[in-house]
Amino acid sequence: MKKIFFSAFIIFIFSSLLPAQTADTAEPSNKKISFYLQLDSAYKNQIFRDYLFDSPGVLNSRLDWDSDYLFNLGLTGGIKTRRLELFISTSFCLPFECGHMYDSDWRTVGLKTNYSISDLYTAFGNDSLIGFKYKISKKNQNDFYIAPVIIVSNSYISYNAKNTIGWCGDVGHTGLSQNYSWDSPYATKWRKYGIDLTNNITSVFCGLELAKTISAFEANAGVLVSPYTYIFSVDHHLNSGEGHYYMMIQEAVFSVLDFYFSGAYSINKRNAIILGASYSFSPRTDGDFYFGYYKTDYELSIDISGFDFKKFTTTLSWRISL
Repeated sequence: MKKIFFSAFIIFIFSSLLPAQTADTAEPSNKKISFYLQLDSAYKNQIFRDYLFDSPGVLNSRLDWDSDYLFNLGLTGGIKTRRLELFISTSFCLPFECGHMYDSDWRTVGLKTNYSISDLYTAFGNDSLIGFKYKISKKNQNDFYIAPVIIVSNSYISYNAKNTIGWCGDVGHTGLSQNYSWDSPYATKWRKYGIDLTNNITSVFCGLELAKTISAFEANAGVLVSPYTYIFSVDHHLNSGEGHYYMMIQEAVFSVLDFYFSGAYSINKRNAIILGASYSFSPRTDGDFYFGYYKTDYELSIDISGFDFKKFTTTLSWRISL
């Protein structure tokens, strides 16, 4: 993977040297079809929460996967005409420590009896999308447009929660006759096994984008809503043996939103630097819950799973028009 990104970086540097000498003779910007290639770097702050309910409204467990700092590197390619633009993008998450995971359990209704904190690491992550937009502008007005946008995206990440410390007030850990709060004097401190998570979110987005060009600067802003999102997660609770596997599936309809903004500065006719930011979120969506002792052996439970997320991303990109 490092070789791929290094090779792409060298290509970008070499190609950027060419237009510096030929900018005055480059093809006009109104040519019928143009292509671009873009090297992307991103910082992400995201929170996943998955829930387990014994029955509607009765919370049994919640895992908070708080990634305070994720870093991605990737590529974007596109083809566009004066009106239509088709683009595809992929990026990979760097495998570092990225935050903390918090595990909460309610052994008694309304009473949090168990609580633990783990160091969170990224094992693997990939974000990919394909989309297109159609630019609508007034005749002979090229400095402003509004564009309907359609995007299909897939986000996959694998986490490892390690070095877990827990505080337990349930009878199984204290040996007492009743459950107590995790932070009560009766609770006991334990070193726990970790938990691994794999999560995949596939969404279809549609929305609108606005853009304005002033000299060498262009600003874009858009809002997207997902008519359909499919969320698939597997928690692997580790122990001294194989551990336990819990699979959760949710389907969200018109509840996932995405807002984005970017600003581009054109260095010359072929090179541009782009700074962007986006925020996406989904309220809690309930779905099916499966449990098993092996990775391929699951049984549907009467319990209810839930999932919500928030993602904030900033990007810095270098674009070359080919």
